[in-house]
Amino acid sequence: MITDKRPISKLKARYKLFYIFSVIALAVLFCINFGIIYTLLITPPDDPATMMRFVYLIMVAGFFVLTAQVLLIFTRLFFLLGRDSKAMESMNEQIGQLSVYDDLTKVYNRYKFEAVATRELENVRRYSSKLSGIMFDIDNFKALNESYGYRTGDKLLTSLAQFVNGKLRNTDYVFRWRGGKFIILAPHTEIDKAAMVAEKLRQIVGHKLFGGKIRMTLSLGVVQAAPDDSMEAFLHRLQNALTGAKNKGKNCVVVSRVNNWTT
Repeated sequence: MITDKRPISKLKARYKLFYIFSVIALAVLFCINFGIIYTLLITPPDDPATMMRFVYLIMVAGFFVLTAQVLLIFTRLFFLLGRDSKAMESMNEQIGQLSVYDDLTKVYNRYKFEAVATRELENVRRYSSKLSGIMFDIDNFKALNESYGYRTGDKLLTSLAQFVNGKLRNTDYVFRWRGGKFIILAPHTEIDKAAMVAEKLRQIVGHKLFGGKIRMTLSLGVVQAAPDDSMEAFLHRLQNALTGAKNKGKNCVVVSRVNNWTT
């Protein structure tokens, strides 16, 4: 988060200037008071009461200056505490984002997947909700890295993740799994609808030029969660469906219906 530091610098300068003036004012008042008291002791005037009134007035003025200094210090202290509190909130927010978002692609990471999948699988068990998953992988991603460089490969991953994320519903989730693999979780979606989504993604990604020159294809596996699915079983079926798409020549969709694959 970028903030404009100029107002803060001006405020610091004002605090510093006011504090310097207050110290000088205290020093001047102290010297005057000392001079008056010294004069009263060495050469007592005809009317010492008037001189003492001056002493009291100077003491009152000094008290007000000291009070202003104390208020200035407390104001400065509260300002610093408030700034540190905002900085801490910002840091906590950034840490929170890092804990659920993939640093490269800015879609959800594996840790977030575990949380979402656990919740949605519980909904399948308790409420008979529909939950479909799509695991997809960039075909020949290693060759793309070798041809165009790993920096370009990272850019391709980011572009693809954001492109796919923009084509889904607000209720769907995209997760970076590893390498060029991603997982989509689609709550309240049966397998046939998820298969249509996967095929649409395969087609539009295959027709898009990423970076204006690079064409990619995807292999996709589609499954629907069963009531007795654990997260490991659900992931295993997703991975098997994706492997089936790879074995069929890539650039295709394989739908796994509980031990029965359909392309």
